[in-house]
Amino acid sequence: MQKQEIENINKLSKRKINWRILWENFVFFHEWDYYKMPSFIGKQIFYKNNDSYVQAKKNFELIKRYFWKVIKIADTEIEKNSDWHYIIKQKEIKWRILSKKDLAENYLLLSQFKKLIIINEIFWKKEWVYLDLLWSDFALRPNRVYNLITDWEKLYIFDFGLFEKEPQNYIFRLFSRLSTRIQILVIKWFWDK
Repeated sequence: MQKQEIENINKLSKRKINWRILWENFVFFHEWDYYKMPSFIGKQIFYKNNDSYVQAKKNFELIKRYFWKVIKIADTEIEKNSDWHYIIKQKEIKWRILSKKDLAENYLLLSQFKKLIIINEIFWKKEWVYLDLLWSDFALRPNRVYNLITDWEKLYIFDFGLFEKEPQNYIFRLFSRLSTRIQILVIKWFWDK
């Protein structure tokens, strides 16, 4: 992203409404791309004593290292915003959010999904981080895995938030550990049924 594009995105973000006011990120769509940046809550709680740009770059590299052989990763750019936090730009993926029905009807997707879950548990044990798959929308429609998109042949990671076992921020530590336990249980339920 060019400096002018970052300025334009910051201006545009001020005209958008953040429907997830209690979550750490503000996400919006513009033209053919999704943009993501820390929300006020994210800056004040999750990234208060942590360089969010450095963290986002580190997360992205870890995800590429562990998951790229199993699933695709959305076309992603990470830049340092003018406020020293990250701004993430991801190309829109035109397909659909992975559903439980997709896994029941397509063994290729089910195989990729199972590999992803196994790698995610190894990821937790080796790196002490866990890929967030469910996103906050899972509570509204629990038959979908919101951070995975499918074109019916492959799975794509669209978001790459990571829960950490030992982050510096104590609130994020509690949130990460609780969320990871919940996700492990829910994900196993999701594909074991």
